[in-house]
Formats: sequence, C-alpha cells, structure tokens
Amino acid sequence: MGNIVSSAIMVPKELITQRMQAGAKGWSWEVVLQILERDGVLGLYAGYSATLLRNLPAGVLSYSAFEYLKAAVLGRRNRGQLEPMESVFCGALAGAISASLTTPLDVVKTRLMTQVHGDTMNKVAAAMHSGITTTVRQILKEEGWVGFTRGMGPRVVHSSCFSALGYFAFETARLTILNQYIKQKESREINANAAPT
Repeated sequence: MGNIVSSAIMVPKELITQRMQAGAKGWSWEVVLQILERDGVLGLYAGYSATLLRNLPAGVLSYSAFEYLKAAVLGRRNRGQLEPMESVFCGALAGAISASLTTPLDVVKTRLMTQVHGDTMNKVAAAMHSGITTTVRQILKEEGWVGFTRGMGPRVVHSSCFSALGYFAFETARLTILNQYIKQKESREINANAAPT
C-alpha cells in the first residue's frame, strides 16, 4: 500500500524530471504547465501503472535479497547482528540484484513517461490498458531484447548506493531501538526485583 501511495506522489516529479532530461524546454514549473495544458491533471501520471509494475517487484526483490544475504552472513559469522560494513555490503548487493532484474520494467516505464501524447483520454486508456504492451512491442521491434537493458549499468550503481545507505540506516536504527528497549526492560526488571515486598 505504501508503494502505491508514494508512487502517486513521486510519479509526477519523476515525469517532469524525465521530460526535462529528454529535452523539454523551460523551468520545471513551466513543464508542469505544459503537461497540464496538453493532457490535464492525468497527464502528470503518464507511466503510473508501469511505475507500480517496476516498484512493487523491485521492493520485494530488494528486501528479500537483503534478508537472504543477511541470514547467510550471520550464519557464517555465527552472530546475531550485522556489523555496519556488512550491512552496507548486503544492502548494496541487494540493490544491485533488484535493479538488474527490474531494469526491463524501468525501461518500459521511462519510455512511457518520455513519449509525447496527444489526446488526454486516449493517453489515459493507453497507459492503463495497452500502453505497457504497446511499448514492450515497440522496444522489441526496434531494438530487440537488448533494448530492455538500456541504462542498466547506471541504474545498478545508483540502486546499489541507495540500498547500501538505506539498509545501513534501517539496520542501525533497528538495532539502536532494540538495544534501548532491552536496556529499559532490564532496568525495569532490576527495579522490580529490588523493590521491597
């Protein structure tokens, strides 16, 4: 559910960024106005379904890979928690795995977001029903299977760095909260045992 809501917020931002990178003229607010004039509010959500199609599996793959790698490291080291650098490396590898496996979905999403649409209602119908399928067919026809790997290198590097930092921060925060909870619980038990009966 969180991914659906965050995508509803992030898709317009990503759409504007990608349109500007693809050559749209003007400041970001001018690009927003151009989209609104041409396609209406729904134009800000071009590629939304493809974004979900990418984000949902990417999140599952990243988290699953991290937990698998974490369990493997902890099993080999015979410890209960990762060292900070182990957390960074597991996160980076999890991000790389997720990004490399979902790059074809990202290529489709990016193509949908950067193509110019005409009629708003046709665009909405295309994005929800045939936009993804049509884009996949177009990539296959024009570029072959290799077209689905465009930008994989930079995407893997970005995702590795982002995941390394994210999982490091998550693990650090989780362990800090857990250790604080344990200390408070032990303190309460000591105080309860020391209290006169």
